[in-house]
Amino acid sequence: MPPTGYCTVDDVRRALRKADLPGDAEQDRYILIDAITAQTEWLEKTLKRHWYDPTPERDILPDAPKTRDDEHDIPTNSGFVHGASEYDTYRSRQNSDALLEAGPRHERRRLDWRDRKQEIRLAFGDSAALEPPVDDTVPAYTRITFDRRDVQALNACHVVTADGGFDDWVDSNDYSGGVGTQNRGEDYWVRVNNGGVSELYLDVHAMDDEIPSFANAVYVDLDYGHEGIPRTVRRAVAFRAGADLVEEAAIQIPDNARLYNVETKAEEMRSKAEELLEVYEVDL
Repeated sequence: MPPTGYCTVDDVRRALRKADLPGDAEQDRYILIDAITAQTEWLEKTLKRHWYDPTPERDILPDAPKTRDDEHDIPTNSGFVHGASEYDTYRSRQNSDALLEAGPRHERRRLDWRDRKQEIRLAFGDSAALEPPVDDTVPAYTRITFDRRDVQALNACHVVTADGGFDDWVDSNDYSGGVGTQNRGEDYWVRVNNGGVSELYLDVHAMDDEIPSFANAVYVDLDYGHEGIPRTVRRAVAFRAGADLVEEAAIQIPDNARLYNVETKAEEMRSKAEELLEVYEVDL
């Protein structure tokens, strides 16, 4: 796969000139590309975002969204009170130590009485939506935040079943949903807010009653990316790549040029990049 980056070679050369460094000097193009791709990977993992230009100018700018597959836990309540998700049963002993005195046989029966769904944390709606009597005609959503922003498509959504297998809610005709608030009220839907944060909402009523485990219970395959690479991002990557080149002495300074304080120049370029990226870090 050819290398891609969030700025061009010319962007780096302009950044070097702006820092009063010889950006027009003869340079190995692949040294520049290596610096750009390294900073691009760092930026994507730090901000959890991907940018692309579907009709890019020449050079190494990405031209399509990325695909990613992840596993997630089903969120549960922060605390579990003994008996909170159990069916009411008759106890012959009324003292407060009855549960401690009951013994292992009672404990096995207690596990059989649990309603696993009542342990799932709901994102919104009636907090008692999972308590009997349950009205499954009104969705009760639990929320999973994706590891990448700007989700465009949900290609697969495998949710654990009672037998420990998985159903793909996207591929199955038994479930409905999609990306966008127009799918709210369906079995699943993905919300993408103004900052690109993408969250998956699953209707708990659509899940099997006897969920064997909440850990790694949802597997997703998704496309993500923001169409258009902001000038702010391009300049920030160019400054960071330029700083790396300065420190690695990859730039050939002409004999008649004045001496540069390499560390100071590199630090100035990185500070400028941090200033440009602040707008994307406020809602991390």
